[in-house]
Amino acid sequence: MLLTDHCSTAPAPGSSDVFAHGVASGDPECDRVVIWTRVSGAPGRSTTVVWTVATDPELRQVVAAGAARACATDDWTVHVDVIGLRPGTTYHYAFEALHERSPVGRTRTLAGLDAARVRLAFVSCAKRNAGFFNAYARIAERDDMDVVVHLGDYIYEASNTPPAGQTPGADIGRPFEPDHECRSLADYRARYAQYRRDPDLQALHAAHPVIATLDDHELADGAWRDGADHHDAVRDGSWADRRAAALRARWEWLPARRPHPGDDERVYRSVRVGTLAELFLLDVRSRRDRPVAGEAAAAPERSALGSEQRAWLLEGLAETPAVWRLIGSPMPFVRTWRPGLDARLHRTMRALKLMHAREDAVDEDQWDGYPAERSAIMRAIHGAGAGRALILAGDLHVSLAVEHRHPDQPDEAVVVEVVTPSVTSQNLDEKLRTAPRGEALELELELTAALPDVRWCELESHGYGVLDLDAERAVVQWWYVDTVLRPSTGERMGHEVVVPIGTARVAQLELAR
Repeated sequence: MLLTDHCSTAPAPGSSDVFAHGVASGDPECDRVVIWTRVSGAPGRSTTVVWTVATDPELRQVVAAGAARACATDDWTVHVDVIGLRPGTTYHYAFEALHERSPVGRTRTLAGLDAARVRLAFVSCAKRNAGFFNAYARIAERDDMDVVVHLGDYIYEASNTPPAGQTPGADIGRPFEPDHECRSLADYRARYAQYRRDPDLQALHAAHPVIATLDDHELADGAWRDGADHHDAVRDGSWADRRAAALRARWEWLPARRPHPGDDERVYRSVRVGTLAELFLLDVRSRRDRPVAGEAAAAPERSALGSEQRAWLLEGLAETPAVWRLIGSPMPFVRTWRPGLDARLHRTMRALKLMHAREDAVDEDQWDGYPAERSAIMRAIHGAGAGRALILAGDLHVSLAVEHRHPDQPDEAVVVEVVTPSVTSQNLDEKLRTAPRGEALELELELTAALPDVRWCELESHGYGVLDLDAERAVVQWWYVDTVLRPSTGERMGHEVVVPIGTARVAQLELAR
């Protein structure tokens, strides 16, 4: 089934490498998965692409095959929703076009109703001009993952010379294309195309299916429903047009299935893994009210989700029959500021966007800027059964293990949140230009002492998280690469926590410093 079938007369790219952007798969269910590729160098306005899915990497045991059209209108990308597959099964796939065959990709359907276990990697914040995607390469090498969950900032729309308030890239020979901030459909398409030429990102997509939501940088820094921090309508044009262009390029370039056929701007959706887990993927940027500082942020009507998504989430949390409710949130729910914090921590916290950039106050760009809605979600999680949920989050470029309490009953544990570090985006030592694993060791202890919900943190390493889930417990590991400033194969398991079902508590801490 071809998801896009309208073609135009726009010229094709001129590359002689037909499958220069590799292959990918995504949005798996128990009986289907989307496979993806892009055709370069096709003449005319469209071309035929033949696809094959098999149970072996040589593609001899074929289970599904067909033909699709790559069209200039869709930037020559191809999405095929392959249906009728078996649950919990590994498949291999490839494409043919213009007398060439693509690399062979590997994918996997999710387990069915009898699912007893799921193992996934979760990632966030891959700024190309800040580092090499070594974390993606390490995940690609693993054969123990059912799926990779991307929590946002898959691309960065930024310029190579960003405005004040954004961190410049590293001088490592990885400038953005185009070199200016993305504003038009052509800009966003070019940026995705550059990302998808990266060999480590290609390896990740060729090895595992990906389920992705978005953060602000898929749109623009500090995005909200009607604008963004640095969007200027006089300079940049209509925000509605820019957002539509960004989302269109995103759908073209990700191996994704649109969650609603009548709403191309809807990203939020849920994914079932039998009766073991339901993953609720949130969009906390494109539909939210504008971030505001001070007492105005606490207004009960303010929303990071928008009324439609909020109703969907609260209903889903209450009604799902799954043992576990997994919430994928691009921005963490954790309270990262409180009155009376030692002023010595302010420099660290501001560098990490844990508090307001100038005042002794919350950073309104996070869930701290929407406290009433956060409390409503915590009440809904508690009402559906405390300790039967887990929050996966990213965005802050740090690693955290958090125990959330009931907003009305501070002694009542509600849910554990785990925050993955960035793939490459700058963290504490890079922002403050300090030696790694030096000053940060003391700062981490001070921060966990100052913020009682934070059970553990690590502020400097890049990498990814791994969640191993069964009906009795969730085990979360943080894996760290040794550098992002050059290609490297080094990695280590930096930390592990265990969350038994029904406890909303971190039961085991394996500290590594």
